[in-house]
Amino acid sequence: MTRPRILFAGVFHWNAGSSHMIAEYSRSASTAGCEIGVSSQLSRLDGTVNVHLPLVDDITWATHLVLVFESRQFLSAQQRELCEAVPRQRRIILDPDGHWGPYVTAGVDDNAGVDTIESWHKLYADLSDLILQPRLNEQLPDGAEFFSYFGMPDIHRLATDLPHPQALPYQLQYVGANWWRWNEMTDLIRAAAAAGPPLRRIRVCGRWWTGGPHPDHVAATANEPGWMQDHGVEVAPPVPFGQVVASMSQAAITPVLARPLLAQLELLTPRMFETLASGSIPALWPDLGYLSALYGDDVELFLLDDDWADALARMMREPARFRERLATIQRRVHERFNYRAVLAELMRFTR
Repeated sequence: MTRPRILFAGVFHWNAGSSHMIAEYSRSASTAGCEIGVSSQLSRLDGTVNVHLPLVDDITWATHLVLVFESRQFLSAQQRELCEAVPRQRRIILDPDGHWGPYVTAGVDDNAGVDTIESWHKLYADLSDLILQPRLNEQLPDGAEFFSYFGMPDIHRLATDLPHPQALPYQLQYVGANWWRWNEMTDLIRAAAAAGPPLRRIRVCGRWWTGGPHPDHVAATANEPGWMQDHGVEVAPPVPFGQVVASMSQAAITPVLARPLLAQLELLTPRMFETLASGSIPALWPDLGYLSALYGDDVELFLLDDDWADALARMMREPARFRERLATIQRRVHERFNYRAVLAELMRFTR
């Protein structure tokens, strides 16, 4: 039998999580018994990411087509017609932002975006009968099935192998863009300053933490210019492609933040796995208790409780306690969600 040739289409940029996922899929494809490609005819690429992904110029190469819809609808009418080159029963919708299901709001954010929830439902129904969501704890909407989509990269360093926190370049670091995360991150920085002793070596890496917001996404990327620098935070550009996990391992503590809407929907995100792979102690935002599905009962140890300053101080004061538990979680989650296993799970949906 011919090995499945799985063609992905989506909006793929070099500093976006999905691009890293597809690159990991490509590296694992041969051992999983399939081939992976990214459609240049259907996808929106930023030019930089192109050299990191296995581009395919002819959609008829594919035995299966996987359409990844995140913040926006990206297919033109002509591209939607082009999808018909792959039979409907071999087309899959990946819905990591939760557009399929009831209309949900979180403050001024919602799961429809610039479109309507009805238009999302129609788009998905027109394209495929199979909709996959990385949504935990049996909260899947009718008509969707669970697929993690995101996986855990190979363990960069076991938590127990990292140097003492005082020997690392940063005490606290966040790697990622300010995308609905300004309030959470600034609250955490205030807590770090109030810890005993205070955490001083802090860095954020990514876009929109300073300067003007994205002109098309003002609410999602709003910030207070100069706030980070005024509070002693080092602001750095996004880390190069493929270096996210290694960069995280430079810090004793890495916050795991999620867009509030995604947390409300109990969806997985890349950072939930990448942080584990780094070995840095994850400081979980309080709304992420549903990650017990990944962390098990140990999730309580890493969740920020009512006193965030004290929680951060404990992580710095008792690193061995946190790292020993974290190393166990690293091994367990990697066994279940390594990219070879995740890709094998995706192949279960190919018919």
